[in-house]
Amino acid sequence: MGIASAVQEGTLARASALSVEQERRERARRLQDFEDLLESVEAQNLGTQRGIPENVLGAIIELQRSLAVPAPPAVLNARSGARLHEALLTWQGALLDELCPHRLMYGDRFD
Repeated sequence: MGIASAVQEGTLARASALSVEQERRERARRLQDFEDLLESVEAQNLGTQRGIPENVLGAIIELQRSLAVPAPPAVLNARSGARLHEALLTWQGALLDELCPHRLMYGDRFD
């Protein structure tokens, strides 16, 4: 291997590492966006608000556009905060399975 090929190989390795890091950051951002939505619903449930606020439905629709896993029908059809929370947890599990496939090896991931 000559110097030119070693430099080229190093350049390709750095580009590949950068791409992997960008993908990791994007996955982390998507998961954080979902966590923020879930926290919003939990706060609303702990408060005295009834029903599902419009801003939460808007956030769900917006988030759904950027995620690899579409929202299950139960998310969009939920009529109470408690049912929405339950449906969001199901969606979160499917999203984690998609974005973090190594977790499929865990038998207790839904406990």
